[in-house]
Amino acid sequence: MTFRCEPGCALCCRASPVTVLPHEVYLLQKYARDLGVEVVFTPAYKVADLRANLRVALSYLMHLDEDGACPFLDGTRCMLHDLYKPLTCRSFPYLPKVIRYELDPAAREVRMDVKFVMSTLCPVVRRDLTAADVAHMANVKVAVKYAPREVGVAVKTLEKRYLYAKILSELWKRGEAELDEEGKYPFFPIINGFTYIRRFYPELTIEKFL
Repeated sequence: MTFRCEPGCALCCRASPVTVLPHEVYLLQKYARDLGVEVVFTPAYKVADLRANLRVALSYLMHLDEDGACPFLDGTRCMLHDLYKPLTCRSFPYLPKVIRYELDPAAREVRMDVKFVMSTLCPVVRRDLTAADVAHMANVKVAVKYAPREVGVAVKTLEKRYLYAKILSELWKRGEAELDEEGKYPFFPIINGFTYIRRFYPELTIEKFL
């Protein structure tokens, strides 16, 4: 048995705001302008850089519209399907249940702990899997047998999250950044994590993050 999205469902497009990575914000803003769609993003996880007096956003939420749907949803059709669907959308129903960032000042590292879940918001998952099956899906090796494409995208997304964390850690180790928990510095302005990284690595274009 392999996961197959139910045609015309679009329930996942109405379930919750969509988590996107910093570079995806720029892509989605471009397509929103091209398609005449209004999008609203708010920063999610952030880390403070005391050298730059900034809070660096490492993830964002793309909010649902006033009708409670993804702003790129047209009926039951995704307007981004053949352009650029966010990684979270492509990995649904296999999503992170927990994403926990940790700053280690001694090692000067940004670390992550991520736990995945097969979302039972999806009617196909509820139809195909028992509660015991769903529990076992926390194991990537089990989940990939049921949803190989979606798990593959989830792993790719995780790799990109780790890339952001790795680059920040490198800057911290070199003394080009001084990181701390962002909640201590609510007055620091927020910068998109992709924009922040390109201050140090201008050669890292969006295309290289895709």
